Amino acid sequence: MKWINCVVVAGGICLINIVPLISWSQPQQSAKPAQGMASVEGSVQDAATKRPIVSATVVAKNQAGVLKAQQLTNADGSFSFKLDPKQSYLLSFQAPGYDTYDEPLVFTSSRVESLKKRPTLLYLPGTRPASTPPPPAPTAATSAVAVSNTLATAQSTSGNTASTTNARVAPPKTLDAKVVYTPPLVVAAVGKTTQLRAIQFVQSKPELLPDAMPALEQLLQFLQGKPTAEIELSGHTDNQGDFDENLRLSKQRVEVVKEYLVKNGIAASRITTRGYGPTRPIASNNTETTRQLNRRVEMIVVKE
Repeated sequence: MKWINCVVVAGGICLINIVPLISWSQPQQSAKPAQGMASVEGSVQDAATKRPIVSATVVAKNQAGVLKAQQLTNADGSFSFKLDPKQSYLLSFQAPGYDTYDEPLVFTSSRVESLKKRPTLLYLPGTRPASTPPPPAPTAATSAVAVSNTLATAQSTSGNTASTTNARVAPPKTLDAKVVYTPPLVVAAVGKTTQLRAIQFVQSKPELLPDAMPALEQLLQFLQGKPTAEIELSGHTDNQGDFDENLRLSKQRVEVVKEYLVKNGIAASRITTRGYGPTRPIASNNTETTRQLNRRVEMIVVKE
């Protein structure tokens, strides 16, 4: 603190003002995300060389398929954007000469302010191993679910931590974000049934779970890649509860899937829907484990 004496002489009277002059510097604070938004940071690398991929396209769509963020990676392969942690997203990574890679991003806490992912690895066509081993177990400071070649680290005001080495793990309730893996869509021949098991719904409701997003995106990409193909979607339930209600529910659920596809540019005339309720079980309804197999969505390509 500095003190400056000011002396004023007027008519023989000396007036002395002692004025404190305070000087300080505040530490530089990093800009916080916009109110209610979470900062998502990551990078994209070549899977073989681990070198950064410049100008790779990173896209984030919400559960309704609406584009929420899009960015090209920087010279070091990095990217960052802000997302609403109250929503779920599908992240898509694309780069010329590489296979596209999709992964869901689900915030399980609206309090998260930032999330930093480990590098996303892109493979040249035909080079992705049949079974990609999981990454090393994260440290105690890591709060994430590790799947395939990705790991998200969520930094939240709650300070909670968790770690895993399994391919897919149900996160604890305190986890801020998770990344889950959905196998590639393998479509059966025309007239044959394809099981869409990754398309899951809230119990007893025609409401999609966030984990269903990558499977929906895969189905969308299939129809976009075959513009003349026509499909039939069929919904199935177990035998628990009212028979008529199960019929309605099975129909409503496949209508939700159709609505997603139509909203993203697929002609409604290319998709028919049927709800069979509990009438076509593929397993016993005697235990919960086998009943889960009967609660499903199936697809048949009726025209290619």
